[in-house]
Order: sequence, then structure tokens, then C-alpha cells
Amino acid sequence: MKLVSYQTVPAQAPRLGLLQTDGTVLCLTSLHAGDARFASMAAFIAGGEEAFTQARRDAEAHRPGGAHEVPAGGYTLLTPLARPPLMRDWGTMTAHPKFFLEMRARQRAQASPDPAAALEAARLDGQLDLPPNWFTVPRFYTANPLNLAGPGQAIEWPAFAQKLDYELELAVVLGRTGKDIARERARDFILGVTLFNDFTARDVQAAEGQPAGKSKDFDGAYALGPCIVTLDELPDLYRLRVTSRLNGEMQTVDNTASMEIGFEDLIAYASRSCTLHAGEVFASGTFARGCGVETGRLLRPGDRIELEAEHIGVLENTIVQPVAGDTA
Repeated sequence: MKLVSYQTVPAQAPRLGLLQTDGTVLCLTSLHAGDARFASMAAFIAGGEEAFTQARRDAEAHRPGGAHEVPAGGYTLLTPLARPPLMRDWGTMTAHPKFFLEMRARQRAQASPDPAAALEAARLDGQLDLPPNWFTVPRFYTANPLNLAGPGQAIEWPAFAQKLDYELELAVVLGRTGKDIARERARDFILGVTLFNDFTARDVQAAEGQPAGKSKDFDGAYALGPCIVTLDELPDLYRLRVTSRLNGEMQTVDNTASMEIGFEDLIAYASRSCTLHAGEVFASGTFARGCGVETGRLLRPGDRIELEAEHIGVLENTIVQPVAGDTA
């Protein structure tokens, strides 16, 4: 199933639906009017296995042209899950963090009389290497779940930043609550998969000297969507082609086979002595060359950035100039 949140008119409360292959949406909210489990994505997730099973029956019984079908073009997709309880962003691949280690080493080397020799010395000293326990002790940062944008939503340039970037990531949404989850059971806790764009104010990030702080804390700092695809829709979670396009021009092509640690490992690790809650989001970290600082082209006002994943769809956002804030 491809689960979506959408609205047919502005200001309408988000509705829950199933995205069909022809672009129509089967509205579960109207199909089950009065059933609180189908009022929203969060309510659906809280509804547990019974709600999921009912949605599966609805998908199988659906016939085109039914009364609860919304035509393609007759709706606006929203972020599939508004205000998840928590979002964690992980480092499941090495290319992206290694790029930053080398970039910073090059910057330091420029202050030396012989930059090439200084960079080589840093390399020999292991300064360009990730910690040996990078995957046995996985790193993550927690992201602000109140700052989520959805597909097609304009991202307002943060007024405090000079350099804005995007990051191509995949994410899973948890469908169950649990603690001390064995890796062998971890997949059972995944509701589905979606795309995740981790926008970053690079100049602020450099000043902070850490992966995440105010550099990733502004309205629209994260985008999620366009849908949550259940695992049974995917031939192989770890064989999905992922791409990014800027103003229609391809920026990078990668594959989830690049992930050197899987979501199941992350769930097992994070759940040690810690309850994970249904609706939490686990993001993969950035794919190789999946951001502008790696390709050499940061974002500018007016840019359209598209992230795409095979069998999931396209997450598209446009960058707009900031507007005057509320000073009252």
C-alpha cells in the first residue's frame, strides 16, 4: 500500500488515503466515516494491526470509479505523517561523512606552507578516517518533528543563513511500539518507507562545528513524502534506485545497496533500554553526492529540488525568499 495524507481544498483537515497506480486516491477517511482510526495517519498508526488489516482489505476490494475515490489532480499531498513523536537521522553510509572529513582537512591544510604535504600527513594520521566503531556504535541526531514540510510545499529560505543545502535520504516510519527489539524482529516494527530531505544551513553548521543545531532548526528544515510505502510493495528495500534533481537536472544517482547498516540494525540498537514509539521516523543519512556541497551546487531562491526513490515516488520542494517575520 501507498499511504498518503492529503486535502482536496485548502484549510481542510488532512485526510488519510491509499494512492493508486493511476494517481487516484482511495479515501479511507470517508470510507470509514466516524471511525477514528482512519481520521489521520497518526490515528491509523495508533490503530495498530487491526487498522492496517482493514486498509489492506479496502485496497484489495477497491474498484476504479468508486464513491470514495479522489481523481488524480483533485487533491494536494501533504507530509504523510504530521508531527511524528520523534525523528532520528543516522549515518548508514560512509561516503558523505568522509567527504566532510576530507573537506575540513583540506581547509586546515590551506593554512600550511605546503598544503599537499599537510593533507597527506593528515591522511596518514587517520584524520580522514571514520571511527572504527562507526557501524557498531551507530551515530544519530534527533530532528525537530514540528518543522516538517510535505511534497510540493515551498521551503522558505531561513533568514539567518547564507548557504542552504538539501540532502537525499530515505526513511522508515515505525508502525509499532517496542523496547529491546531483537534485530530478527525489527522489520515487523516498520510500517513503511518514504523519502526524507534534510535541509541544512551550511554556513551556520560550519560555525556550530556540529552536524545539527540551528543549522537544521527552521520551518521546513525537513521534508517527508510523498507517501509511506509498505514493505510488501518493495521488491527489496536494499536495492532501490535513488536520485536527486535540481531544476530538472540530474545531480546524483545511488542505490540503497550503499547502506552499510540496515534499518533493522538501527531499530535494534536504538531500542536498547529505550521504548520506541509507533510513528517515529528513522532516516538513513545522506547518499553519496546527495547534497549540494558535494556536487558543488548549493541551493538558491527559486530552485526546485526533487528527490526520487524507485517504487516510492518523488519528493519535490521549491525554495522561496523569506518573508518578514512576526515581530509582535
